[in-house]
Amino acid sequence: MRLTRRAILGGALALATGPASAEQGSSAVGGSWAADSLNAAAAKKGIAYGSAVNITPLRQNPAYGEVLARECGVLVPENAMKLAYAWRAPGPIDFSFADETAAFARANGQRLRGHTLVWHEGVPAWALPRIERDAEGFLREWIGAMAGRYRGRIEAWDVVNEICGPDSGRADGLKATPWLAALGPRFVDLAFALQHEADPAAAGAWNENDLELDADWIAPRRAMVLRTLEGMVRRGVPIRRLGLQGHLYAKHPLNQGSLRRFLKAVADLGLALEVTELDVNDRDFPADLTARDRAVSDLARRFLDVVLDEPATLNVLTWDITNANTWLNTNPQRRRADGLIQRALPLDETMARTPLWTAMHKAFSDAPDHKATRDRLRRG
Repeated sequence: MRLTRRAILGGALALATGPASAEQGSSAVGGSWAADSLNAAAAKKGIAYGSAVNITPLRQNPAYGEVLARECGVLVPENAMKLAYAWRAPGPIDFSFADETAAFARANGQRLRGHTLVWHEGVPAWALPRIERDAEGFLREWIGAMAGRYRGRIEAWDVVNEICGPDSGRADGLKATPWLAALGPRFVDLAFALQHEADPAAAGAWNENDLELDADWIAPRRAMVLRTLEGMVRRGVPIRRLGLQGHLYAKHPLNQGSLRRFLKAVADLGLALEVTELDVNDRDFPADLTARDRAVSDLARRFLDVVLDEPATLNVLTWDITNANTWLNTNPQRRRADGLIQRALPLDETMARTPLWTAMHKAFSDAPDHKATRDRLRRG
């Protein structure tokens, strides 16, 4: 599908004309995805497939918008809704990039996720003194403004991001951050309460990294997450989902049994699950393209087989859709030593479908049908 300027402007106009329900916001027009797309295969099982959206190629490269429209049923702004991007300096919050992504999703009948309201790496320098003086007031202003602007349009918000830190030495396992320093552990409950107040229809999610693979240091992270979730549910905190980022890599093995037990423990708390940032770091895989694609596809498929078996899993999003944009090519600790482009995502740098796309499509197609359970969880 070629996304026309009329479609983009139509979505922007719809965004500007006032709130809509979350359902209306995700189906203002017929869904743009193709019948053979990843989302079409996933949707048959009650799952939505989607991608993070990089606003620069969305603005500059029509082919990028076309593949997002063709393959995806849910989108999330990669950076546009983060504090450090939307509120770079004192003064008004800049919603322009987030508005463009929201308009694009609406014009294409796609769901929209929000990312992220509270993240220690997403705090601009100018805001730190304000947070030290009045962190609660700052959070109220920020979350009220950002979550409130898209009220009724967001399926789920990543309310807190990467708060797990058992190695910090704290009994509660929380990572040392400016929010923890200013407010203590209550910042987590407060953030969820403020998001729910600003947009009660949007599911509040805790988005966390390094919960998927097997290592001696990952087990304490899972234990901390389960312990913290149990307390939040007991206290009545309005959290409805846990997001597994899903950054996979060959350095640590994937133990399907332990992952399956962890997912079930989360689901047994009455919470839904999402994979929010899936990609495969191929740094430790061979340079040979055929061998590398086989290794990437195998790891992703074994991960998805477990995730999609769990009825509480609602969404699977990759962290962008094309290898041309993956952060793994620019991060010094993650890019390949031989300089080759990482084969991390379902489309290559020319927007062609890769063997990983095929593996993901087959994983969705072969997954058990838990649509009824997923529809119930999605309604909240």
